[in-house]
Amino acid sequence: IFISTIMPEDILLDDQELETLCPEVPEADRSRLLPYCLYGFRWAIEVIFYEQKTFWSFGKYMVRSKNGIESYVNFLAIAYSCVQLLPFKQERYAHLKEESSQVKKQLIGMAIQQEVFFYTFVLSIENRIKSLAILKAYERWAEEKHSF
Repeated sequence: IFISTIMPEDILLDDQELETLCPEVPEADRSRLLPYCLYGFRWAIEVIFYEQKTFWSFGKYMVRSKNGIESYVNFLAIAYSCVQLLPFKQERYAHLKEESSQVKKQLIGMAIQQEVFFYTFVLSIENRIKSLAILKAYERWAEEKHSF
């Protein structure tokens, strides 16, 4: 059930604006159903917040300052938008275009984890290689010093 707190006749829009806001509603019903059409925009925002809280684990996230709340909302909106847009921008994620938010988040999250693991693994190998090179250089130096 949809209950509007504003009367449709109190919303002043011309016919072109009505058509833009309610393209799926027959022309004769647009003025009467305008609050319902406008709520459709609000509902899309509610879906985004629901997905962020439920599937992105931010349901119990709490901040207490105005700056903290603004930062959280901005960060979450950017991360959410990036995940939603990634399949349209990168060919390797194109198969996710029609997937739900939770599937996108899970698969992209797993890809990020794999990248982080691979990077950490390679970094640790590079550190070992550098350490071995330093040890070999030291051993050569020590051998040369003892040979004099």
